[in-house]
Amino acid sequence: MASKTTSRKTRSTTDFSWEDFRPEWASEGIEKIARELEKWNDELQVRSKKFRTQSQKRIEKGVKQVQDELRKVPAIKRAEELRQELSDRVEKNIEGGVDRVYTGLKLARLDEVKRLERKVAQLNRKLRSLEKQQAA
Repeated sequence: MASKTTSRKTRSTTDFSWEDFRPEWASEGIEKIARELEKWNDELQVRSKKFRTQSQKRIEKGVKQVQDELRKVPAIKRAEELRQELSDRVEKNIEGGVDRVYTGLKLARLDEVKRLERKVAQLNRKLRSLEKQQAA
């Protein structure tokens, strides 16, 4: 047991920190270096952000130019026309199918119901005006 305590004592007496023995001028130099490193880091962050935004703008501009050039290619133009034609056909087919479903179920579409509501409101106004004329 005595040997364990002596080894602990020798370890604790040999454990020392560089800060305890470092001269003041060295501490000041290290602090100065740390401040400079922080300044450089801040400057690098600013430059990095600026570079990212500029790069993003250049990339977006390049993509737009490529898209514009592709739109001029005859095959791309034709593909766009076909896409539009197909879209129109699909829309017409869907509308026709919906009309057939409403007709088959004997239901009115929303636009027809609104049109009929407007006509009923118009007829109600005319009826009220006629009733007032007869009362007078």
